[in-house]
Amino acid sequence: MKITHKIKYLVNREWRIIIIIGTLILIGLAFWQLSTKTAEFGLNFFTEMLGVLVTVLIIDKIILIRENQRLIPLKMAVYEDVRLFTSRYIGFWTTTYRESVPENDPKDLAEFFSEKGISKIFLFLNMDSEPNVSPPIKWWDWMVHNAKEFKEKGDKILERHAHILEPEVYAKIHHITECDFTTLLNNIPLIRNYDITNNFPRPKTLNHYSIPPEKEDFEAILYLYQWCELTFNEYKKIKPNIKQVSQYAPIDNKKMPPKCQISMSILAKQIKEMDDFRKRK
Repeated sequence: MKITHKIKYLVNREWRIIIIIGTLILIGLAFWQLSTKTAEFGLNFFTEMLGVLVTVLIIDKIILIRENQRLIPLKMAVYEDVRLFTSRYIGFWTTTYRESVPENDPKDLAEFFSEKGISKIFLFLNMDSEPNVSPPIKWWDWMVHNAKEFKEKGDKILERHAHILEPEVYAKIHHITECDFTTLLNNIPLIRNYDITNNFPRPKTLNHYSIPPEKEDFEAILYLYQWCELTFNEYKKIKPNIKQVSQYAPIDNKKMPPKCQISMSILAKQIKEMDDFRKRK
């Protein structure tokens, strides 16, 4: 039996026991109050069932407390893995935005993970440029490297913690690893190889090699962030040095144009070359 299901089972069992014993207590009370012939039996039955109810509730509470205490190390391990996954995801995309989009950061994380935020990367990111990492690497490879890492890390969390992950957390991580957004980012090399093989002059922006995330993709990462925040507030009482998920801190007045923004004149030229190629074909 899965651990999370076991806890739910214990809670549900407690309520079933309360209902059953409560019904028996009412029957005993009825025998005690409604007839002198059954009053003695009813009183004894009533007090016995009341004692059973108190005993069962105490025992079940002790079992539940012990079960929760036993799970704390496992739950903290889950939190740490989900926190790292979420922080890495947020950190990569916020950094990419700052290096490519010629606008100030969105005001908060909810706005960043929306069409007003991360989707703008697809319009401005020059895939021929280099991110601010060492050793030097082009965005063609850096984007795919991170997309693969998100999938691998997410799949590892699902495999390692399947027995204890909350169903909704499991579903959100699974969505991020399997959604069209992640899949298409991983398929960029296939599209690029096709272009090279066929001499197709596709514009070198991310928008021409993939698609922006959709509403469900935004909801998935925002849910994980909120879950991390709630879990942190719960566990910091137990482990004061527990780490918090990366916090979103918008930056204003950044250097313009950003290092990895494609020049509008170059983009216009690339689009024209693509249109001319299509007309010729």
